[in-house]
Amino acid sequence: MLELDGPNPWTTRSTRVVYASSRLLLREDSVTQPNGQPGSYVYLEVDAPVVSVVPITDANNVYLVRQWRYPWASNSWEIPSGGAEGDESPRQAAERELAEEVGLYASSWEDLGTGYSSAAIRGRWYLYLARDLRQVPIGAHRRDGSEQDLIARSVPLTDAVVAAVDGRIEHGMSALGLLRAARRLGV
Repeated sequence: MLELDGPNPWTTRSTRVVYASSRLLLREDSVTQPNGQPGSYVYLEVDAPVVSVVPITDANNVYLVRQWRYPWASNSWEIPSGGAEGDESPRQAAERELAEEVGLYASSWEDLGTGYSSAAIRGRWYLYLARDLRQVPIGAHRRDGSEQDLIARSVPLTDAVVAAVDGRIEHGMSALGLLRAARRLGV
């Protein structure tokens, strides 16, 4: 019903890197569009996996974090998220992000699949459900400079799902992670 198979109707004629940093590339491709006309497609390439974690307590509460999102010029409630560093696997990055942002370790990890955040960004997100939570020893992990304003809060998973559906949680991968976790848990 929702098959993904099918031919690629785009032809890439050339590509150039407009900007490069240690974490991403801004690329502009000269293309032939599906209608046969020439065009341009500009997108970001994220070089490292990006992860999001849905940390669930035994009482079906989820930890969310609020932080200022500079490009959006507003605060955002999200599940803990971030990019892999160095040669970290997505799972290792998820474990580190949970410890840094919420101060928790998890004994149980479940894969919630992957996703893309936008057609203008080539970077795969990895989603995880984390359970059997325990506190990280004080001083074991530190937040980076951009996370100093971060606030962590535990809320009922059902409330977080409602917030994702009604738009109070606008971060796309957070909404997707919460919905997948709720479905997995039968909530």
